[in-house]
Amino acid sequence: VMHMSTPSADVTEQVDDMSAERRRRRRALVVVLRSLSTSSGTDDTGGKKKKYIADLERAAAQDAKNLASSEDITSRLPPGLETPKYEVVTKRSSKTLRYEVRNYEAFSICSVSMSKPRPNSAKTDEQLSEPQLAGASSFGALAGYLFGKNQEGKAMKMTTPVLTQGEDENKQMSFVLPSDYWGPDGLAQAPSPLDDSLVQLNRDNGGTRATIVFGGFATKKDAQTQKEKLLKALEVDPDWVAVENTFVTLAQYNDPFTPPWKRRNEVSIPVKVRQR
Repeated sequence: VMHMSTPSADVTEQVDDMSAERRRRRRALVVVLRSLSTSSGTDDTGGKKKKYIADLERAAAQDAKNLASSEDITSRLPPGLETPKYEVVTKRSSKTLRYEVRNYEAFSICSVSMSKPRPNSAKTDEQLSEPQLAGASSFGALAGYLFGKNQEGKAMKMTTPVLTQGEDENKQMSFVLPSDYWGPDGLAQAPSPLDDSLVQLNRDNGGTRATIVFGGFATKKDAQTQKEKLLKALEVDPDWVAVENTFVTLAQYNDPFTPPWKRRNEVSIPVKVRQR
């Protein structure tokens, strides 16, 4: 299971070096070839296969412009995994940008610093099939906690998305805990992390967030671009304004082998009602 749950390249402390770029391209090529091999076949002229390739190109182009349909975006949620609950308050749409304002219910998370080394990672971390991926170390610590490397030895179900927030030494990665622990006293019922794991349990009180959804592999550059687009849009939003001195959150929903045109990523920021 773990090889299908490891973070995509650049999930957090993304380092856009040449080796990381080559790995992203290799994975993208693999998923393209896999998709082509499982398409519905071809006639002598390659008609069906050509149509399938054209569909992929069209989907990729829509993703690049953030214009994938809401039905398409919804279908990209991994089946069977719990995710924080929210209600859409407002939708904004133009020819070049779509975003929405959501009101989230409270949920609980387990988090780990992405800048602090753990003293006993062999004991606390889950082994990953691709440990060279950026963010894999932090992911392994959280996966270890979730899958039973905690003081109670209790395994829990995987959830989605993987959240990253903050910058530099304050950057952290978080997993959403199962909904059994979302209640007001949920954290008291959750398994205690191992001391050496540096994993911490926290309650997210939810609240109102502006969110932009985009596809592809969420590189550091992509996340920054989406952040700037969202903040610029909020500057002129008639009803909502970004809360000052708060972190932008990157959410990634899919495993690294999901094709770019089927991936769901989000950048969100807390907002409040604009004073008139």
